[in-house]
Amino acid sequence: MDHLVKEVLQKGLFNIEEHGDEQGHFMAMIQRFADVMSQFSDSARICDYFVRIIIEESSFENCSILLWDTDRQKLSLTAAYGLEDQLGTAAWRRYRPSLLFDVGEGISGQVFGTRKPVFIENSEKQPIPELKDAVITPISLACIPLLNIGVLNVSSFHPLEFPIQSRRNWETLGNVISYFLVGLQGPRDAGTNGRRLPMEKLDLPISFPAPDSYISDLVLDALPHGICILDKKGDVIRLNRAIEKLQGDNFPEIISRSPAILFQDPNVFGKLLNRVSESESGQAEKTDVHLMNSTGEAYLADVYLVRLNDPSGSMGYLLVIEDMTRKKAFSDRIIQSEKLAALGTMAGGVSHDFNNLLMAILGHIQLILTQVQDEEIRRRLQNIEKAVYDGSNTVRRLQRFTEREREPKAVASTVDVNEAVKDVIELTRPRWKNFMERSGQLIDLQLDLSGDCLAAINASDLREVITNLLLNAIDAMPEGGSLGFKTRCQGEHVIIEISDTGIGMSKDIAEKIFDPFYTTKGIGNSGLGLSVSWSLLGRYGGDIQVRSKPGKGTTFVLKLVRAEALKAQAGGPIVEGTSSYRLLLVEDDPEILNILRDMLRLKGHRVMAVNDSEKALGVIDSIDFDLVLTDLGMPVVSGWEIAKRVKEKDPKIPVVMITGWGAQFEDEDLTARGVDLMLAKPLSWDKLLGSIEKML
Repeated sequence: MDHLVKEVLQKGLFNIEEHGDEQGHFMAMIQRFADVMSQFSDSARICDYFVRIIIEESSFENCSILLWDTDRQKLSLTAAYGLEDQLGTAAWRRYRPSLLFDVGEGISGQVFGTRKPVFIENSEKQPIPELKDAVITPISLACIPLLNIGVLNVSSFHPLEFPIQSRRNWETLGNVISYFLVGLQGPRDAGTNGRRLPMEKLDLPISFPAPDSYISDLVLDALPHGICILDKKGDVIRLNRAIEKLQGDNFPEIISRSPAILFQDPNVFGKLLNRVSESESGQAEKTDVHLMNSTGEAYLADVYLVRLNDPSGSMGYLLVIEDMTRKKAFSDRIIQSEKLAALGTMAGGVSHDFNNLLMAILGHIQLILTQVQDEEIRRRLQNIEKAVYDGSNTVRRLQRFTEREREPKAVASTVDVNEAVKDVIELTRPRWKNFMERSGQLIDLQLDLSGDCLAAINASDLREVITNLLLNAIDAMPEGGSLGFKTRCQGEHVIIEISDTGIGMSKDIAEKIFDPFYTTKGIGNSGLGLSVSWSLLGRYGGDIQVRSKPGKGTTFVLKLVRAEALKAQAGGPIVEGTSSYRLLLVEDDPEILNILRDMLRLKGHRVMAVNDSEKALGVIDSIDFDLVLTDLGMPVVSGWEIAKRVKEKDPKIPVVMITGWGAQFEDEDLTARGVDLMLAKPLSWDKLLGSIEKML
């Protein structure tokens, strides 16, 4: 047998996919087959060892090999072995040494004739044809073709499953046995009587120039990793197909050349070769190596180098290349998702208090707006109001970062991206214009906005993404420069390009900028802006990419789902009811309690405000109300208990819960817990009054 094949097998490099323990058993069988082949030359004796090895390494109870007898023109039993033989409770008499099959006779004859394996998991569901004078009646059976020289049978007295990968493994094992036997016999017969088996009748899948070369090529080409066989100088003498696939079209000829030309840094291979040639183990590996394909693009791989020695004393090497590009990308995505999940857990702990603060700001602004007539003051207050809403959306998104896939409840609205761009420019003008001008630097703003660019995304989310990118662009131009916005429609997508003429970034940095907490701005910067932007767009089916070169500036490309114009836009404030209702308001935060109370009283409602949830239970029992509003998280008695007590008194009384944890309960039916409506803080005056009118 070709010594190179034996070395490959003994090194454990014959990879049969990725199936843990089963893969280990198949590897063990092939390694033991190789040992047997090096010790014996008689095919019948070798087959005896093969069937024993299969029984010892598999879960089957019986195994047999039948080879083609050219004189009798029949399949003849060559070797058989069972679990009972191994335990010493049975003898050869259990099997029929004179067992013969014609082509097409029984399962063995059918498999030999068609060259297609048969797998029977349970004979009660898929009957096995009866065989006259049979001494073994299995429940499960696998019959594997051995090319055109015979068949391999394995069976068990209990049902067994044959998943797709397991079937492939057994077919591969059958091919390996066939190649071993053909390689051993060469032009001689692989049967039991030393009869010749004409090579031209083997009907092999490829040409058969010589047994050793044939086996080596088949084994090498079957490997999923790239393989280079090297001579003692380290030059390539043989490649497998996986190498050609890795390197791509127009792959240059490297036979008789060093494989160092595959490496982005050729010195890496030189150091690896020196280490292997001088080490006692004769093997070494290096992970995360940058290799180059035929187009000049780098890809990440793990490489293994093994020293091979044959009995004559000559030396060579085996270079194994495993492409890690997909695994690395998948691993990076998992790590990024885990970071975002950790961020979501952290954000959940502070969201309640933060939303209460926003509620206080929003409430005071909206109450002041009713008394202010100056348009300039009103405009500034309205900008603060808009910022509060954007802040609340930020908290809500942070709470949902534990989800790894697109948020199915993320509701998109129709947004004019041009209006969003203009809003962000106006809101950030003090930063990008006034501040830069005071320091003597200028920002040249360039707008190229196409009409009718409507995107399906929440307006606040889009404004936040654009704001993050705009401020990053300003930071990248400390000496001033050009800032450009370009929008266009492209098929079913809307494209927004935000470009600057700043310092740019390297490829390594560009690959990390969307990772949470990664920043190049030093201490004091959270490193969350771009990761949040990436997550936001992903939730609405969008994407964000970056193009940048050091010293040449940066362009971010936002790809959004295009939306049709709404047929009718809701306009004006919510129509308020004229009725006056008796309301109970329960809230443990005095400032929020007073703001909500004032909002409701200004619209004519009679409100009893209670900041002690324990006392609120007594109020509910003694006084009748048209509707109850309650906070969720309160000391001693929670909002759930308030709702329960209200429904116990009168199931018809509506209960509205107002909470800073509202994002966790949005679109969830809470009627079974006594809550008719859940409102998330901060909420507007109009939304509060409109919700009450709707419930009553």
